[in-house]
Amino acid sequence: MSPKKKNPRTPRDRRTGPQAPRGTATAPAARPTRTPVAVDEPARWPVVVWCLLTAAWIGGSLVFFVLYLAEGFALLNAAEITDTARRATAWYLVGLLVCALVVPLAGAVAATVLRRKVAAVMFGLALLLSAALMYSLASPADLVSAIGGALG
Repeated sequence: MSPKKKNPRTPRDRRTGPQAPRGTATAPAARPTRTPVAVDEPARWPVVVWCLLTAAWIGGSLVFFVLYLAEGFALLNAAEITDTARRATAWYLVGLLVCALVVPLAGAVAATVLRRKVAAVMFGLALLLSAALMYSLASPADLVSAIGGALG
């Protein structure tokens, strides 16, 4: 059996890096410094804000719509319409307008300021949907005159 050949390539020292050609003066190489970076988790509070605004939009709109309808039906069946009943109906209508229009608008503005594009688009769509449903209920001029007449 023949003897094994010796490997002419010897492993280089990995810490020193590549060797400079002989005969040239080299300065000691500075080692790169590596500092670990702590990666922060994404903020969770915007999700809580979006959930609360969505709950206020949907829940508040439904509650105030039901209250507005109940008070309206009570006014239809009443023999005499009092100022208290008109004021209550107007305040339910104000609550409905706030929950249906102001809450999605506030969510869209907050999402735009915080640079959350998806949330801004979703709240914008919610605002358009609410505005369309409110317009199907009555025109904006009719809503304003109803509130002004009852509260004024």
